[in-house]
Amino acid sequence: MEEMKATGRVALLVDVVSSRIGDRRALHRSLLAAAEVTNARWPGEQALHPTVADEMQGVYPTLGAALGAAFTLRLSLLPGRDVRCGLGGGEVTVIDRERDIQDGAGWWLAREAVDWVAAQAHRKGFASARTAIRDGRPEAIPQADALVRLVDSRLAQLSEAALGTLAGLWAGLDNAAIAQREGITASANSQRVLGNDLRPLVEAMAALSTLP
Repeated sequence: MEEMKATGRVALLVDVVSSRIGDRRALHRSLLAAAEVTNARWPGEQALHPTVADEMQGVYPTLGAALGAAFTLRLSLLPGRDVRCGLGGGEVTVIDRERDIQDGAGWWLAREAVDWVAAQAHRKGFASARTAIRDGRPEAIPQADALVRLVDSRLAQLSEAALGTLAGLWAGLDNAAIAQREGITASANSQRVLGNDLRPLVEAMAALSTLP
């Protein structure tokens, strides 16, 4: 047994949307693959990993890193699957590392956030909401909670093809590499970027991923 407290951390709690629909084993494999991609780009103090049933969790030193991980995870799973992301800023207490038992205000707030997102599915005009932030740290930026749902709204409006191109941009690939991965011409990919205003979206996501 051990107990370790870390203040000023951001806990990320992820819940799969409509997780009971489809092949559960295939879902688990998809989550593992998406987590691997996410952890390679956004290594947390605790790596993002599946926990119980359809949930995942990770711990990050900043809100920006947690948001970067959330964006990467979603783009790795869309359009086949989507997730709700609750981010909680505050103390994270590791009670038992071997058994992955944790507690603390960061986790309580992350749970509050993801539950809030789930409730929005029944509220008119908020069906696209997938992310919420409840940040109790001194460096918290209250406006961030509303801003992340602008990203959610834009993602919900994109076609499967546009999501593929966006994932490539978010991964830092150039136009030719994205086109090759998508199986289209470079010109067609450029049209996707322009037609869907993807560059401002990527810039907004990148800016949010730098938050303290």
